[in-house]
Amino acid sequence: MTDFAHLSQQPSALHTLERDEITMAFRDVFALDAGKRVLFWMLEQCAIYQDAYSGELTNATNYTLGRQGAGRKLIAQLDSIDPTFYPKLLLAIADFRAMDEAAAKRRASSEEGEDHDVDA
Repeated sequence: MTDFAHLSQQPSALHTLERDEITMAFRDVFALDAGKRVLFWMLEQCAIYQDAYSGELTNATNYTLGRQGAGRKLIAQLDSIDPTFYPKLLLAIADFRAMDEAAAKRRASSEEGEDHDVDA
């Protein structure tokens, strides 16, 4: 009888290369503000920030739980690369939202000023 248990414990060179490549890709994406926005958008699509329970155990609840499982897997991948990635992502998104809100207010006030100039 052949014992193959040791094979499952030792990652193959291909597996190690793939893991290193995905780690580098995540680091590259995380280095960009646009990459952080996309990662957070993906987590929002996974319904990670909403309650999965729809009132009774239904297909809708199960569907949402499945989506959330995908989101938790993404967070776990971030954590496995760098345990500070996910907290940094949340802080970056808060900053982006504050900047976006400030830009929207500036745009609204400048448009309001243009409306007054047209009336004069």
